[in-house]
Amino acid sequence: MTPTVYGLIAHPAGHSLSPKMQNAMMKQYQIDAHYHAFDIAESDFETAIAGLRVLNVGGFNVSTPYKQKIITQLDEISPLAQRLQAVNTVKRVGNRWIGINTDGDGFWKSISEHQLKQNVIILGTGGAARAVIAQAKTYGVQHLMVFNRYHNDWVKRQDAIETLSDGIASLENLDNIEQLNQKLQQADILINATTVGMDDDRSLLSKQQVQQLPQHCMVIDMIYRNHYTTLLKDANQRGLNSQNGLPMLVQQGALSFEYWFDKQANINMMTAVIEENKK
Repeated sequence: MTPTVYGLIAHPAGHSLSPKMQNAMMKQYQIDAHYHAFDIAESDFETAIAGLRVLNVGGFNVSTPYKQKIITQLDEISPLAQRLQAVNTVKRVGNRWIGINTDGDGFWKSISEHQLKQNVIILGTGGAARAVIAQAKTYGVQHLMVFNRYHNDWVKRQDAIETLSDGIASLENLDNIEQLNQKLQQADILINATTVGMDDDRSLLSKQQVQQLPQHCMVIDMIYRNHYTTLLKDANQRGLNSQNGLPMLVQQGALSFEYWFDKQANINMMTAVIEENKK
């Protein structure tokens, strides 16, 4: 009997560590399935999705640039995925494909429950930031300051973020240095949800601004392909608790596995697999 196929659809997909940790979990539970990374060019998207239907795939993760585009191919999506207009995990139930979004839950579950999180600062308003914003209140965040460069649809974006956060978030101008510095001094968690620093040594915050963070503040850079961004280096020099995007990736993977198979994922093992394969 042929193993059931699971996988990731993305472009590019070759860098993904998801196959390693998902196949390790399937092996641990002796599940007759295999997880594969499908690098799908945008011009081939509809054809590739039709092919996955024919293969009767059991489920798949969705990454850039398809989290929104996949919605039209699904039979049902969760209320949260509907709010975000983004899906990152799909499960086949009978002949139906059901999509959910575990990005926000994966992020917040990657943070210790003992970490203070009443006042949180997020840099960026993209898809990753929106997922974190949407679930922040559920995990005890009381005030959320979202900083971004000013753009043309500012008022519309402000309203969207306030609604998405259930009233706890406000959108602020990243170029308002005085306000940003004031809020940095009160932050329990600082999150970079942009791609700044992924491929170079840039940072949205100066070393002096990182110096203003309280000693209890946790600094999180959601980038995981660059394990030591300038922001994280500056935080480490201050002796602040910090982490990159790998713990979030593991938690998202665990939530996907549990959704597909209704079995508890082994976070420690998945983390070990990721750590081993990122070297």
